[in-house]
Amino acid sequence: MHFACYCGQTPDRILEIGFTSERHMVVHFWCAACNRVLFISRTLDECAQLCPPLDTETETQSASEDARFLQSLGIAVS
Repeated sequence: MHFACYCGQTPDRILEIGFTSERHMVVHFWCAACNRVLFISRTLDECAQLCPPLDTETETQSASEDARFLQSLGIAVS
């Protein structure tokens, strides 16, 4: 997910992430460009929609490499 200030600047770092009792994710950051403190709230559904889809090809390749590594250590992988 991408976060930006009203001025368009993206945060250098996120200060805090938390959840409200209504299950909204709250992100707290400070804008170095205009010195604003910002809190952005999103529902979990909004967060899911904003996240990129999984790259299944990369996941399959990674799982295969993990299995080969574990087998090289003598660990049985099924």
